[in-house]
Amino acid sequence: MASPQPQYSPKQVAEALCVSESSVKRWCDRGAVPTVRTLGGHRRVTLDGLNQFLNQTGRELSNPEVLGLPSFPRLSRRYVPGNDDSVYAAFREALCLGQEATCRHILQERIACGWTPTEAAENLITDAMCSIGEAWKCGQLDVYQERRGCDIALRLVNELRASLPRLAPNAPVAIGGSPEGDPYQLPTALVELALRQVGWQATSLGSNVPIESFRQATHDCSPRLVWLSVSTVADPIEFVSQVNEFADRLGENVPLLVGGRGLDDVIRPRLRYTAHCDNLKHLVDLAAMMKSNLAWNVAAS
Repeated sequence: MASPQPQYSPKQVAEALCVSESSVKRWCDRGAVPTVRTLGGHRRVTLDGLNQFLNQTGRELSNPEVLGLPSFPRLSRRYVPGNDDSVYAAFREALCLGQEATCRHILQERIACGWTPTEAAENLITDAMCSIGEAWKCGQLDVYQERRGCDIALRLVNELRASLPRLAPNAPVAIGGSPEGDPYQLPTALVELALRQVGWQATSLGSNVPIESFRQATHDCSPRLVWLSVSTVADPIEFVSQVNEFADRLGENVPLLVGGRGLDDVIRPRLRYTAHCDNLKHLVDLAAMMKSNLAWNVAAS
């Protein structure tokens, strides 16, 4: 049998909301705050009724402890600093609030206006996730909002990938992912999208992939291009050693592209790679050129 819900007097609700008791009674009488009556005819507000009122009005409890409820830190759930452009701001806010359908609509509108799927992903998704990540680190957002945003962003990227034209049967193969210790899935998914857009049969191996697994995948898939998307590095010395050994095994005929915020000015100069990409546009341009060179070499042979 379910436990009875707690019930609060208008005075208690008023103290929790930091408003006058008369205001709460007026809201109760108008039906804005769902109310029950005691046998003596006194107004009482159930927890469900209070939650309904808060959700419909957007109000928050200033003093939840008055009602015996837990006190949560005040978080900015709407405004996250970032690009001031209205489209960017609208997408950023929708992603912050978990409004997946709105995010999808904004992306589709931008693509209809001429943006490529990769441009839409980089301009909107990357911008929003960087801003949300910073807001979370600064305590403006809760971790669940950042994680929810990541999940929505991944689904949107996968939808953009699915919307691309069918690849040619002879499209060159590319594989890549994020190395061991790097849990971020979105950056490598964005690389896969960008490469597929310019005609590569690209497959992301995911995040937190050991270098030995990259070696095995290279042996099994015979790629013409390999990428590493690096957002964080736990042990720089070990990371540099493993990546350089991997690059040596790839040889000169298989380019290794690297990128990501984890490759700072200390780590990057110590790595052996074919090219470093600062952003998706750079990657798209470089990958398109590499694909053209491959086609020319095949035609000339």
